[in-house]
Amino acid sequence: MKRTALKAAWVVGHAEGRHCLYRNGTVVVEGEKVLFVGHDFDGDVAETIDFGEALIGPGFIDLDALADLDTTVLGYDNHPPELKGRVWPQSYMQAGPREMYTPEELAFQKRYAFTRLIRNGITTALPIASLFYRAWGETAEEFDAAAEAAADLGLRVYLGPAYRSGNLVVDTDQQVGFHYDEPRGLAGLSEAEAFVARHEDTHGGLIRTMLAPDRIETCTPDLLRRSGAAAREHDVPIRLHCCQSRLEYDLVLQQHGKSPLELLRDTAFFAPATILPHGLFLSGINGVTHDAPDHDILMNSGAALAHCPLVMARGGKVLHSFARFRDLGVTIGMGTDTHPADMIQNMALGVMTARIAEGNPTCVSAADFYDAATLGGAAA
Repeated sequence: MKRTALKAAWVVGHAEGRHCLYRNGTVVVEGEKVLFVGHDFDGDVAETIDFGEALIGPGFIDLDALADLDTTVLGYDNHPPELKGRVWPQSYMQAGPREMYTPEELAFQKRYAFTRLIRNGITTALPIASLFYRAWGETAEEFDAAAEAAADLGLRVYLGPAYRSGNLVVDTDQQVGFHYDEPRGLAGLSEAEAFVARHEDTHGGLIRTMLAPDRIETCTPDLLRRSGAAAREHDVPIRLHCCQSRLEYDLVLQQHGKSPLELLRDTAFFAPATILPHGLFLSGINGVTHDAPDHDILMNSGAALAHCPLVMARGGKVLHSFARFRDLGVTIGMGTDTHPADMIQNMALGVMTARIAEGNPTCVSAADFYDAATLGGAAA
């Protein structure tokens, strides 16, 4: 195969168990393999490409990658969401929710978003999109198209249509409640399992699969239990948005008499590769006064956190804290989750908010977040 040397003013390599920087370094690639990173490669190469004043490094891994035409940016100065048209009203539920995108628009949505991920140095992505404009969950057909788009663009993805057994609804008194349709949620899980069977490890390994139950507050205990069992049976990652808002924590506690992490523990949800965005609201942090062994459950579960600093900061939330979870041995990866799909911006903001959370500028380094965006995502 053709052997190519890539040169740049800065190259990120890996030595003695950690990332390192090579000034005026070289990366040599042959086919799909990286043969060399560093200085003074003594082998033959067919071509040398010098990128000049640039940085070459490993691709970023985005555990919560925007695969949408993002509208959350419109909520930047419009809060709370349930009073600003960002939660389904009861009148809409009574009229019957409907698909607001055509199949062609959904295919474009994914392809366009995938180009933005690649443009920002993200080479492995676990897509996330809003269900606000959907009749219920995502469909296998749109993810068939997403698989083709990712393979065509050369993006490694872990795909799986999102499914749920309930949804938040705002009533005429502006109170947030739920509408449940558990059979619909279980049908979504079955469709997702069939998608896994068709697509896992296809297109030369670029297309992988995952299970993607939507959010913990929109899943019944039975759906959580069956989803965890399915992830273990198929040996694929499972991602569930969890502990991301005070409203979610309180609603789960109100409905089930236990914290979100207690609910996951008691439904045997955790699989070998479990990813939980965003991990902001646990017992004793971010104003949660409910007494639960959330930290112990998280540590014992082996689940990884997907940290998305930008989208959380827009809503006035920060992780308490990156340094605490790192020191507890929790795997932390990074996600973008919103527009722009800028991993470097998320890393920079993550450093700042982590230092603010601890009141200590030395508690985290830029290297911690670079590791999270690469090694942390790989471990997850």
